[in-house]
Amino acid sequence: MKMIKQIIQYLLAAILALAILAFILINIFSSTILSESYVISKLEEENYYEEIYQDTQSNFENYIYQSGLDEEVLNNIVTQEKIEEDTKKILSNIYDNTKEEIDTEEIADRLNQNIEQSLGGNISTTQREAIDTFVDTICDEYKSTISHTNYEERINNLYQKGMQYLDIAKKGLLIAIGVCVILMAILTIKRIYRILAKIGTAFTISGLIFVLSYEYITTKVRIQGITILNNAVSEVLRNVLNDILSKVITYGSILLTLGILFIIVYAIIKSIRKIKREKEQYTPEN
Repeated sequence: MKMIKQIIQYLLAAILALAILAFILINIFSSTILSESYVISKLEEENYYEEIYQDTQSNFENYIYQSGLDEEVLNNIVTQEKIEEDTKKILSNIYDNTKEEIDTEEIADRLNQNIEQSLGGNISTTQREAIDTFVDTICDEYKSTISHTNYEERINNLYQKGMQYLDIAKKGLLIAIGVCVILMAILTIKRIYRILAKIGTAFTISGLIFVLSYEYITTKVRIQGITILNNAVSEVLRNVLNDILSKVITYGSILLTLGILFIIVYAIIKSIRKIKREKEQYTPEN
């Protein structure tokens, strides 16, 4: 019976460890990549808007050579402020399902004005058709560079469903953690201090998984080599991944330290109780 009770206690400790692990992971992702405010702060931290502005200018220039127009027609058609405003619209579409459209009319108007000034106002019908195509191309390129796509609503749908499941998971994990602790307390009720060893074991397991996962990922995955869409997006993604890994190793270290401390405290209490019992049982000779 004693052996069965011990097995149950260690099974509960293992379940508790996994529940703590999952709960912390959900909190890490909820406070980072799944948080709109967090993502915006990372964009600002990495000078994202400035880099995207430079990318738009560079990408526009690739088309100017094909058009035969003067490079000056691209001057001041896009501002860094507009890029920031439109980027936040895109994020709002993804996180809040606001369904805001990216307005390129202002870009088109400025570009048309610059072209007309450059050509002196003498524009034939054939030229107008070519100019209209060029303006549409520049506007589409702008949307592409700031990562505006038709998939924002789909991403939001996945995001909303994911957040609902994560909310349910968090509640379930909290219940699981509470139940495990209560059951361990019941099983050690006669010597309640033993629960420290089981909780310490759970913390140690969780901490070790975090620490080993961090070591494996940082050893096997070259974070700085990850590239997606463009350099500006890639830099932000790398920053976010490094931040998540930093949180993982921090939580891992804390859990591992607490786990060891709980086990040490348990061992000290057990030793003190043992010494006390031995003194009570000792009867000096007359």
